Amino acid sequence: MKGLRWFTLGVALAVLIAVSVEAGERGGRRGRGKEPEQSQYDLMVGECKLTDDQQTALKVKVKAKDDALAAWSKANAEKVKTAEDAVQAARSGGDADAKKKAGAAMRALNAERAAATADADAAMLTVLTAEQKAKWQAFLLYQNVMKRFRKVELTDEQTAKVKAACGAAWKELSAVEGDADDKAAKKVKSAIDGKLRWAIENVILTPEQRAATARKPRGG
Repeated sequence: MKGLRWFTLGVALAVLIAVSVEAGERGGRRGRGKEPEQSQYDLMVGECKLTDDQQTALKVKVKAKDDALAAWSKANAEKVKTAEDAVQAARSGGDADAKKKAGAAMRALNAERAAATADADAAMLTVLTAEQKAKWQAFLLYQNVMKRFRKVELTDEQTAKVKAACGAAWKELSAVEGDADDKAAKKVKSAIDGKLRWAIENVILTPEQRAATARKPRGG
């Protein structure tokens, strides 16, 4: 069964990448790096094609999230400033330990910020249907994947293909059973992520783009 699932993922990615993605291009966001960043509300409305009633309900949920984030930011303003200053100082210095410590502190703060809005984020998802939730989660995966390739400017066609590949990968990821601490589940998800990255780098990107995004070996 596992072998079949790996085969299914490979076929899905290959088909989605190879075939025409004209519909996805029309629905995709052109020149993402050149446009003003859209709010989570606008993205969810556009990606999930929310009805008027859903949009009204979502606005209430978004307001609650904004309020929670504002409250957290106000209460932790000094901690955030200290962490940002530490990161900046570490980057300009040559102390590897300082960089590691500053990075850890910033990640901890980011985790606290995410926890502060976790309930509000969950409430926003209650507005969506099951199909819309799946589409939104696939889009979040796509956003995260695109961060890996921010060094290169993808064409509209390439962007649409990445989005389609992420949709296929998400179907596989969402089918993996096991919680966040399940080592077997983590291994499977990591493998799916690796297949997705391989497909993007070796099928969608040009050789020049692939070289520009290649991970440099440590110490090199």
